[in-house]
Amino acid sequence: MCLANLETLNAHFIHQGLAQTERLTLLNQTAIGQMKLLLADAGVQRLEGKQL
Repeated sequence: MCLANLETLNAHFIHQGLAQTERLTLLNQTAIGQMKLLLADAGVQRLEGKQL
């Protein structure tokens, strides 16, 4: 889920003409924020305890 969001966001940044270093910084901040939200979600925590 995060990867798909980051790919879309990167395409948007490219369209805006942002430099690669600036895109990387923004994408990294976004990825960290999204992962923190996912890891804090109770539903995800329950899934981690279940085997597929």
